[in-house]
Amino acid sequence: MSFKKDLVKSLLKKNKIIPSKYHYDFQGSKYFEKITKQKEYYLTRKEKEILKTISKKVPSIFFENLSFVELGSGASDKISILLNKKVKFYLPLDISLKFIKQSSNKLKKKYPSLIIKPFKVDYSKPFKIPKINNSKKVCFFLGSSIGNFHNNEEIKFLNNIYKSIGNNNYLFIGVDLLKNKKIIETAYNDKAGYSAKFNLNLIDVINKRFFTNLNKNDFSYMSKFNNKMKCMQSFIVSKKFQSFKIDNKVFFLKKNEPIQTEISKKFTISSFHKLATSTNWKVCNYWLDKKAYYSIFLLKS
Repeated sequence: MSFKKDLVKSLLKKNKIIPSKYHYDFQGSKYFEKITKQKEYYLTRKEKEILKTISKKVPSIFFENLSFVELGSGASDKISILLNKKVKFYLPLDISLKFIKQSSNKLKKKYPSLIIKPFKVDYSKPFKIPKINNSKKVCFFLGSSIGNFHNNEEIKFLNNIYKSIGNNNYLFIGVDLLKNKKIIETAYNDKAGYSAKFNLNLIDVINKRFFTNLNKNDFSYMSKFNNKMKCMQSFIVSKKFQSFKIDNKVFFLKKNEPIQTEISKKFTISSFHKLATSTNWKVCNYWLDKKAYYSIFLLKS
């Protein structure tokens, strides 16, 4: 489904939800990179802590030449922790091709012998991993992005990777764990305001794509933990009654009406293990950070 169809479909609903993938234009990707560096945003720090542990294990887990495939690669800074002489190819896949080309150029300077081929991929839809050589494929889906799917779409996503990657290949996947509600909420409401900028950037994306004249100052950002669903939910909220057009169709927003722009589900070790095995993956191992805030699972197809 195109952005226009997704947006129109959402705006006609009582409870409006715009998929978070549309945040990631070049500016949105830059804002998200800023979020990952904020003190409150523990996810990236904890994930890197675990990746440093895993990096010591990689030579003993994999014995042959490797091709790394990273979904939602963004700045590609995490993957550099794991790169070694056995890794011959790196395929960063992301919805923002301009951003990952820039990231790939930086990585190439650090690893000149590494073959890097960035591809634009919308992993929220059925996709195929681009064909590469016959080396062992190791796929990465980091950042706890597995929690960003609506309506159990994570099941379709895991099934899709399983089919695309082929038998006897691997997937490392980052999983944010349930913990004190305050710690989770603070991570999505950083004092510097980058979470707000990231979400409100969606207004700029809509204006550029559809020539609307929405004003970011007419919206506020809100993010809170949903106890029943065990997830964070983020919204942009209309501060006033307003209307705008897309292809001559008029849409209305009420005062204080929220539009959900992100979801971030939190798991237990048990609940994610159950999810992975329900999609035919074999759970080989998992690692925790020192505070058990976060986990990285290793799955085998």
